[in-house]
Amino acid sequence: MNPKTETPDISHRIRLASILLSLFGGMIILGIKYYAALISNSSALRSDALEGTVNVLAAAFGLGSILFAEKPADQDHPYGHGKIEYFAQAFEGGLISLAGFLILIDTILRFVHHETPKALGLGLKLSVISGILNGLIGISIYRIGKKYVSQTLVADGIHLLSDLVTTIALASGLLIYYFTGYSWIDPLLAIGIAFFLFKTGFNLVHASSKALLDAENPEILKQIVDQLNSIPRGKIITAHELKAQQFGRDTHVDLHVVVPEYLSIKEAHHEADLISRALRERLGFNSEVHTHIDPCERDFCGECSEANCSIRVSPFQRQEPFTVSEITKPGKH
Repeated sequence: MNPKTETPDISHRIRLASILLSLFGGMIILGIKYYAALISNSSALRSDALEGTVNVLAAAFGLGSILFAEKPADQDHPYGHGKIEYFAQAFEGGLISLAGFLILIDTILRFVHHETPKALGLGLKLSVISGILNGLIGISIYRIGKKYVSQTLVADGIHLLSDLVTTIALASGLLIYYFTGYSWIDPLLAIGIAFFLFKTGFNLVHASSKALLDAENPEILKQIVDQLNSIPRGKIITAHELKAQQFGRDTHVDLHVVVPEYLSIKEAHHEADLISRALRERLGFNSEVHTHIDPCERDFCGECSEANCSIRVSPFQRQEPFTVSEITKPGKH
């Protein structure tokens, strides 16, 4: 089904089921990881288990954020509650970075005390199984997050997929240790995981901070421009001053459209409303599109294809397709 035509209830249930899968699946995987770390006494597997703890905490916070984000707009939050998902993304990024720091400290202490792995075979097998499970859950949640515009699910999916990457690297290194007996490989792998988590956490916090500060979103702008170019313009001559903000799943668009100055208010409103409806269909049921109508004032005759225009001061030349760089520029009015 197309998420743009589904009801909010269906979309909400799908996203809620996804984060619950992450939460309860994470609990099971966490138990497997801690058992693997316990029987192996491996720094690398202990670090993997600590990351599993972060997975569960992040999923629990994500569940709360998805429930909160579904609350409708009210007087205190006229743009809705969707931005909570960006806080959840930042929270998860912070947890990941914290896990990396704790792993680093734990590994250094264990290295100082000369602790080495034991019974590595079974522990390694359990770690690989848990990593594969995390990868399967992660790719599913990431795709659902992208489809249903949930930053919480996208961040959680990225985190779980990063867990799969670290498990693959960890297993490869520990196999080398298993066959060679080089004790320095185990703490080195744990340190590598710690720095990988630092990077993953930083990227999530950076992405969420951009959204919270309403930085320009090129992906949304491109969707809007593509939609404008795919529909008849009617009497719309051109458009400018496009701005778009995303509050979780809620998208808010502001756009100035230029119409022939002789149109009545009713006619101009009708033309602008056609554009608004087309954009809402592309962006989904949670979008708001506000159009501001500008009269042409005979400044756009070269771009105006109106054949029966009685006030034209220069002939029509051509009407160029919209581009992101042009439509976001300030207008002449």
